[in-house]
Amino acid sequence: MAKRRRSAPRPPSKTSPKLVPSGAGAVWRVHSASYRPTQFNSSDTGDARFSPIRRPDGTTIPVLYGASTLAGAMMETVFHDVPTPPGGYILDIESLREQNLVVSRIRTKRRLPTVDLSTKGLKRLGLQRTDLIDTPVTAYPRTREWAEWLHSATAAKGLVWTSRQDEGARAVALFGDRLSESAFRVEVDRELLCEDERLDALLELAEHIGIERLFGL
Repeated sequence: MAKRRRSAPRPPSKTSPKLVPSGAGAVWRVHSASYRPTQFNSSDTGDARFSPIRRPDGTTIPVLYGASTLAGAMMETVFHDVPTPPGGYILDIESLREQNLVVSRIRTKRRLPTVDLSTKGLKRLGLQRTDLIDTPVTAYPRTREWAEWLHSATAAKGLVWTSRQDEGARAVALFGDRLSESAFRVEVDRELLCEDERLDALLELAEHIGIERLFGL
């Protein structure tokens, strides 16, 4: 008899989340130039893994996404929807320029308590990566439920996990109702993604993951 497939748990967990200090490391971001490097996204119209999320009263919790490396930030944004293998995928540089995408790097001024969503932290909650991190877009409503519960169940400033798109990078989602923009130092302020050394890094990463077709160079 075939083993019954495990269904993904829903919050709450029977065990409290593990909080870990995020450290004062760099946070790389690829974002629209219309946002400041340290600006949280308060929109409630997106569709991301951990945003938009809401408080019990229905109000939106602003969220700031980032990664510990530039490659991780690019993989989580520009290359997020590239199929595996890339096959005939076309990297449209002209479209990226039209989106006015930029690269920023910020750094927290002090260590922040964050919910550990590494494999160890997930195990503590009775979860697997396939429940929360390695999920398709169709699972985002459920992953956002977990983010809302983790926010309400702890005093954490955000969530930290190993990036699904780049296991060499940590990804973070920080809560704008518990942090202000003054909690960060800006080290790289909105450098154009498709110019100079940032473009070189983008093209190097595209070649690394096997994208052979480019448009708009």
